[in-house]
Amino acid sequence: MCKKKMLKSICLPSCLLLVCLFSVFDICQAAEKVLALTAPYPTVTDGITIRQMKRFWRGHQYGVPFDNLLMTRKTYKDLVILLGEPSSKADITIKTAKIILQSAWNSEKTWAVIPFDQLDPRWKVMSIGGVSPYSQDFDPENYLLSVPLSEGEESNFDPDKLTTLTLTGTTAMSRNLAYHIETDGLLVPVENIKDVLSASDITHVSNEASFTPDCPPGNPLRREARFCSAPSYYALLEAIGTDVVELTGNHNLDWGYDPFLYSLDLYEEKGIKVYGGGTSQEEAQAPLLVEHNGNKIAFLGCNAVGPAGIWADNGNPGAALCDLPKMKETIRELKAEGWLPVVTFQHLEYTWYDVPPVQSHDFLEIAREAAPVIISGSQAHIPQGMTYIGNTFIHYGLGNLLFDQMSDVERTSFFDRHYFYDGRYIGNQLETIILENYSQPRFLTEEERTAFLNLIFGTCTWKEAFADQ
Repeated sequence: MCKKKMLKSICLPSCLLLVCLFSVFDICQAAEKVLALTAPYPTVTDGITIRQMKRFWRGHQYGVPFDNLLMTRKTYKDLVILLGEPSSKADITIKTAKIILQSAWNSEKTWAVIPFDQLDPRWKVMSIGGVSPYSQDFDPENYLLSVPLSEGEESNFDPDKLTTLTLTGTTAMSRNLAYHIETDGLLVPVENIKDVLSASDITHVSNEASFTPDCPPGNPLRREARFCSAPSYYALLEAIGTDVVELTGNHNLDWGYDPFLYSLDLYEEKGIKVYGGGTSQEEAQAPLLVEHNGNKIAFLGCNAVGPAGIWADNGNPGAALCDLPKMKETIRELKAEGWLPVVTFQHLEYTWYDVPPVQSHDFLEIAREAAPVIISGSQAHIPQGMTYIGNTFIHYGLGNLLFDQMSDVERTSFFDRHYFYDGRYIGNQLETIILENYSQPRFLTEEERTAFLNLIFGTCTWKEAFADQ
């Protein structure tokens, strides 16, 4: 199946023509209506089997992780077409679209079925038989909840209106990681994660170590907290499909201005867009505007904690200083022009999962007063929780992507895959990884992921999730 990838691959017209000629029901032609099985966002379960879905429909609850299923009258009729008339024992509740979301959040073990184009970021989209509309290379033809279109209906799933954005945490290719790059092989650190990261339409990396030809070799091991990366290490960013680099980190000037400027030139040469840092304060604070499949995404990033020497000013390059009044004004202006603002913070770092008020204050102020679609913390070496202010998604800290910290609280981390459809932010999927051998992240096992999500969700509060209602 052809797949579009911004700055990475091209789906040729000839490919589209051949595939569409062979099957009128192929994804190229968006010939079906897609429904999503959803649960309130802080749900640990990731999906169910086809057998479990059909079992619930027949009135049998054994092994099914929800007790009640909400939907509109129209969605109920669509499911009858797919699954037949449900048993009278199946606990199905018909509600209006406006109240389904909050009703599910207020009721234990209550899920819902929602048309794909009506998803809200406060839903968690579940897989059925290992497939969900958020699956990479999703094909409606191989999905249980794809409804044949009636005459005159249009599909609500068009891949040409969909954008996936992956936001990641801290990357610093130095110290133990640099040692293993040079002793184990250049691309060994990303072997387990590169296929998932590179499949996103837009892949973001917050890189905190500037490239320079003068960077001392990683072998023998250098333990100092003054970071730089050899230019050859750029191959790791390329392997994971990096499109956008955030420059808010407080280590990018560790070896002076020249490596930072060298890195800016390298990114430009490679076609990589940057934000959150630059050659002047104005450049560093300017939003990065990216359009993909009709979705207009604006990136803004800043460093709230310093130290002072790392901030760009009118004479020197560096990271963007957080100016919250200016950021709020910029967000409002961007929204008025149809952009979907994504804000990333370089903020205070802590040694535990909980988010203290002194850190959350700036995240919450931006969310409450400007309401970007996403706010994400790039600073955290330890994964932190998330919340909603209305339908603004806040993730306070993702943890490390590519770094070398191996303590119990630093090894696990997130990267978040966000979904935009037809000019709206519709939700995200949390990917969970753990570091091995100071250098190589891998995905958590199902058992590890369940324990990790329970831990992180246990630190979260959701009391403002419906502040917009």
